[in-house]
Amino acid sequence: MLSKRQNHIIDLLSSEMKPITGKILGKALGVSDRTIRSDVEGINREYGCELIRANRRSGYFVDHELMKARNISSQELIPQTAQERCVYLIKELLFRNREINLIDLQERVFVSGYSIDNDLRKIRERIRKYPGLKLVRSKNHIRLAGEEGDKRKLYKELLLEETKGNFVNLNAIAEIWKDFDLLKLEEDFSEICGKYDYQISEMEYPLIMLHTGVSIERMLNHNYVSDKEETEDGEGREYKIADELFARIADIYKVKLVKDEVRRFAGLLKGKDRLPEDEADRNGDGMDKLMEDILEILRNEFGIDLSSDEDFKNGIIAHIRLLVKRQQNQVTANGIYLQELKRKYPLVFEMAVRVAYCIEQYCGTRLNENEISFLALHLGAACERMEGAELYRVVAIIPNSYTMSKPCVDKLMLRFGNRMNVVRVCSFFEDRKILQDKPDMIITTVPLKHHMDIPTVQISLFLNGEDESKVFQMLNLLDKKRYHQDFVSLMKRLMRKDLFHISSSMKSREEILDFLCDRLSEKGLSGENFKENVFRRESLSSTSFVYGFAVPHAIEASIRESCISIMILREPVKWGDFQVSLVVLLAIRETDNSLLKVFFDWLCNIVSDNNKFQELIQSEDYEEFMEQVIR
Repeated sequence: MLSKRQNHIIDLLSSEMKPITGKILGKALGVSDRTIRSDVEGINREYGCELIRANRRSGYFVDHELMKARNISSQELIPQTAQERCVYLIKELLFRNREINLIDLQERVFVSGYSIDNDLRKIRERIRKYPGLKLVRSKNHIRLAGEEGDKRKLYKELLLEETKGNFVNLNAIAEIWKDFDLLKLEEDFSEICGKYDYQISEMEYPLIMLHTGVSIERMLNHNYVSDKEETEDGEGREYKIADELFARIADIYKVKLVKDEVRRFAGLLKGKDRLPEDEADRNGDGMDKLMEDILEILRNEFGIDLSSDEDFKNGIIAHIRLLVKRQQNQVTANGIYLQELKRKYPLVFEMAVRVAYCIEQYCGTRLNENEISFLALHLGAACERMEGAELYRVVAIIPNSYTMSKPCVDKLMLRFGNRMNVVRVCSFFEDRKILQDKPDMIITTVPLKHHMDIPTVQISLFLNGEDESKVFQMLNLLDKKRYHQDFVSLMKRLMRKDLFHISSSMKSREEILDFLCDRLSEKGLSGENFKENVFRRESLSSTSFVYGFAVPHAIEASIRESCISIMILREPVKWGDFQVSLVVLLAIRETDNSLLKVFFDWLCNIVSDNNKFQELIQSEDYEEFMEQVIR
């Protein structure tokens, strides 16, 4: 039977895609390299094979094929750096254990109590921006206290950091493999696709190259797909592209050209995971319901909303259909990328595990970690797209030479690069090409008429001040359309019906503030000092404005849940220097400060139009008031 340290050696080696020297292993586990050598011999003796091999120059490495053949799985991936340990700890506190025993933790990750204390200090620094969260230590135990909403925000922040530039970045994917140049192969693949006029979507491209890397890795180790595995008929453009690509691979890396490998890759290109129409129809609405459940889990448990990402939804459904077919045919997914995913992207993998459980309920069979790793790829790419979704996609129509058009595009990006991205520059207009890029806006230097529902702005080639103003206004209009539904949802959440009041009897500012603050306290929405802090803020300077409204708020945040309390005064009340008819008590937590910009944008829009303001304060009830707010 293996010792705990020997199991950890397997964990460490299986989590790395490259060899580790005995000295580094010994340092990680707190023993000498001689002890490591003895442990490795013991592991190989226990399994009766050379599970762990050694290279004098590079160090020890695990034979993944033997692990798979002997059904040996790593127990747990051990975080190696302080940053990895911090993410690991937060993930454990969020999803695994509400409380962690620090003594057990030292043994699990093989670090001293001093290192753990440093990690906890970094975590406290990290969560300082979330006043509702705090690490609570009780003797040798630690827990993360706070509201679930704040925990989800913390998770989402860490998740977006983890995915940034990795899941749609071919360079990052290429770094996985040291024995071959995936980027050079990508150039060959792109050239072959061009030869056959074959288009691949941006979303699918990195995943296809990842599968290519997996295939080469297997072939270099003399592992080829067998006849029993699903393969594609040798017909069509996809087969020709695959055949030509694998012929180049065979020539460059001196491996066999196996037709089963060609057919499998052709099947990947052809979208083999998409069932024939008649077969898909037999699934009824089950797949749509499953997709709804997955989206709800991501939204409710992780604070991630992918409901508008059609690429993600289509990709996941296609993947599930392929998964079901693999289960039916007892075909095992290759997991060469699994350990790299678990190690580098633990938060993405955590989401994939939860989604896998949901799929298991639908399929009726358990998913192994290799299958989960492919779900993680889809989730990671979707999260990356979500982070970049704020930038508007722009196609520029500039019928000039590259030398003339580049300065114009550079100026556009210098001025508006934080809000938009020029995804293509065309010398002429063609519906089909434009639609392929799914632009939010077209910018053109020549008069342009078309029938597509895409806003179009004409500018001069040299982009003067008037041109900038046109682009700026169009971006603002796009913002208004994009965020309207979010704005409606936000206002309905903040401006609750039970916090809406109409009064004809209030006589003073103090009476109004007493009433509004007491209502928040009664409902458990405010902290102990909220009312006191509101009056302290008012004593510094009045929060009323010339337009006839007041926006009282606390000088220090002491709120349990962000909300806005409204009072319409049928008889205006003197508030500082002005007569006030509308009182808006802000009760926004520090973690929700971004909501203030949305609120004040709306307020400025209302008060700048006296007719709108009058309609607002003449509302007869909550429903009429909200109708004026969100129209």
